[in-house]
Amino acid sequence: VTASYRFGTQFYRQEQNNAPLTDGSEPGLFLMYEKGFAGSNNKYNYDRIAARAAYSGTWANKGDYGINIKAGKFFNGDGIAFADFKHFNGNQTHIGTSQNYLNVFNLLPYYTHSTNDSYLELHAEHNFKGFIMNKIPVLDLLLWDLIVGYHTIATPDFKPYHEFTAGFDKVGFGKFRMLRVDYVRAYQGGFVTDGVILGLKFFL
Repeated sequence: VTASYRFGTQFYRQEQNNAPLTDGSEPGLFLMYEKGFAGSNNKYNYDRIAARAAYSGTWANKGDYGINIKAGKFFNGDGIAFADFKHFNGNQTHIGTSQNYLNVFNLLPYYTHSTNDSYLELHAEHNFKGFIMNKIPVLDLLLWDLIVGYHTIATPDFKPYHEFTAGFDKVGFGKFRMLRVDYVRAYQGGFVTDGVILGLKFFL
């Protein structure tokens, strides 16, 4: 069962339909309740509540930002199947997707932090657009956008996992600016690893 609400959304009524006046970037709150029913083994009965808050916007002339926060808690989940755990979006390909950076960890191995307990997940990015790059001689000619980000997971079974990112969007020349390049450093009780993520987008 899910429910969602976007703060500040405005509508106008047209016949029997409501059409939004706003663009959908308003702060959003999303709630979920999940119930697992066992077929033959009671240990697979469980409950999970979860919430997500998301917001994106523009900070004056300093660029665009986005935040995505998730949290949840399992009840009676000690013996459930691994498939029913909360799984986080890892990435071991070094390939990113331009539409998914606020919902994925760039260097996290798959299933390493999956949990049947409580969890907190946060993703945040800021795209400075031209606020910084346009002020640097020579680099301003590239027309690239500087982006910085932070991603973290907290669960009871592991030390918090953190990723810090810095990179460039709109990498290319002329009308062909389909590449995003990020340098990522991961920490968990100390430095873990680093790497470069390449992202392609085909719709500008």
